[in-house]
Amino acid sequence: STDIEVFSPILSKFSQLNRNIAIEYLVASTAEIYDEIKNNRNSKFDLIVSSAMDLQIKLANDGYAKSIQISNQETMPNWSLWQNKVIGFSLEPIVMVVSKKDVKNIPNTRSELISTLRENSNYFQNKIITYDINKSGAGFLFASQDARQSNSFWRLSELMGSLNAKVVCCSRDMLNAIISRDKFIAYNIIGSYAEERAKIEKNLEIVYPSDYTLILLRSALIPVNTKYESNALSFLNFLLSSDGQKFLEKKGMYSVYNKKIIQQGNIRPIRLDTGLLVFLDKLKRKRFLKEWNEAIFQ
Repeated sequence: STDIEVFSPILSKFSQLNRNIAIEYLVASTAEIYDEIKNNRNSKFDLIVSSAMDLQIKLANDGYAKSIQISNQETMPNWSLWQNKVIGFSLEPIVMVVSKKDVKNIPNTRSELISTLRENSNYFQNKIITYDINKSGAGFLFASQDARQSNSFWRLSELMGSLNAKVVCCSRDMLNAIISRDKFIAYNIIGSYAEERAKIEKNLEIVYPSDYTLILLRSALIPVNTKYESNALSFLNFLLSSDGQKFLEKKGMYSVYNKKIIQQGNIRPIRLDTGLLVFLDKLKRKRFLKEWNEAIFQ
């Protein structure tokens, strides 16, 4: 699910080091990835990389992932592994992105965002954008974790709904909307994508909310029906090696060893464990989506 613009340097570096292994990299939504691995017994894929930690855990918990051994497993943080089946390889802060030219007082917390939107409701009508959590697995994860962290999530959702917020599938669409100035604020967006675009697009202001910033673990697993497990393991070992993690940092992603991120007081890591399955319960998920849709689509 990682955009090719972000991940291609890592793929190219691996190819340079492993001339005998060709890579076919297909980008899909996290929900599409989950459905492919669960429903297609003859799937041709050997490595699954996704930002939807909950769906990755569910695949592994339901028997769709191989148990594997990583060469430097002993040095990895224990919170970045789940039963040797789901492997976290990079940290992703979940941020807000604001158009500097269109928002004078940049909100730094959700309370400030709520106040800004309420006090300027006419100005921000049709100018907010966020994930469509009906379609985006990652978007659903961020929203459900938001709801666990703070009661302000529902107030914010209702407010965004009253302002006719646009909902989309992907971070790319959100960033494009802010860059074109069609929208002024994007809520809950993957930090590395925003940072990469902000290097070129100087109008982008990236906000790491000071009340709390969710941290996603981008993770990988090897499907049980893989045909080339050794190749997939070679790539994972490269990705998790000291050199691979340094290369990730160099290319704008955060290493699982990045203490600067982990030790910030406002950081709220999303735990890689079966607690993520709570909101995937059909009834709980249906109820959560119903409440969110009623708040957003007024």
